[in-house]
Amino acid sequence: MKRNMYWVLSLLAVNALLSSCAPKQLTQEDIAKEKKAVESVAINYSRLIAAKNTDAVLSLFSNSPEFMLLGTDSAEVFKNKAQLKSHLEVDWQLLDVTKVGDLQNVSILISKDGGLASMLYEVPWDMDLAGQTAHALVRFAMTMVKENNEWHIIQLLGQMATVGQSSEDMLEQMKKFKK
Repeated sequence: MKRNMYWVLSLLAVNALLSSCAPKQLTQEDIAKEKKAVESVAINYSRLIAAKNTDAVLSLFSNSPEFMLLGTDSAEVFKNKAQLKSHLEVDWQLLDVTKVGDLQNVSILISKDGGLASMLYEVPWDMDLAGQTAHALVRFAMTMVKENNEWHIIQLLGQMATVGQSSEDMLEQMKKFKK
């Protein structure tokens, strides 16, 4: 009897140890909460860009060596916050983001353990450049990591959407040209 009790207790101890080592899976409620937190980082990013608040913008980014931001120009490849800071300071001299619209076409994925997020979205921005106002639809792909219980951008890809350059539009133009 003592021997059986020893085996039962041993099995319970091993089971408890193994189950406590398994990564925690988020509930649907947890995922919804994390998605809102991730979306708020993206909203803050646009607002802080418009406010030209360099330090606050940089605080949204991770300090990880995996940091990378690809901007709208082929020369805009930033692999650390210092490079991004220098670029932002030049941007602030060139343009003003005067209006930031609401996020559109938002898609957010959260890892099962809640430590990694991927987000795609677009946002309308009005910008003044050399006295001219431009209306742009800016598209972003962001990867975020959870650091100290807060979401931080570790990778970002930004691009300006064009109009009239889709494959369908170009095919139509080619057909008209051939006639």
